[in-house]
Amino acid sequence: MSDDCLDGNGMAGLLEEATSAEMTSAIRHCQSCGNEYAIGSHRAYRGAGVVLRCPGCTALAATIVQRDDALLIAWHGVLRVPRAEA
Repeated sequence: MSDDCLDGNGMAGLLEEATSAEMTSAIRHCQSCGNEYAIGSHRAYRGAGVVLRCPGCTALAATIVQRDDALLIAWHGVLRVPRAEA
């Protein structure tokens, strides 16, 4: 992988900052191909922001933009995040 392309695990810190949860094991149901994959298996492409793509069909999974005052995330498909154990 190049410096501009990581797997979803490379985005773990950024996603945890946004959700306060460990996100690499969260499962995303792709609305394009219908398959389910852990976020950690998605490809992350960096540019002006980050684009996550489905590892099965390369459809857009999420866009992430860091601003000084906020982190903006647009999810595509359904994301299943396990609840934290008490």
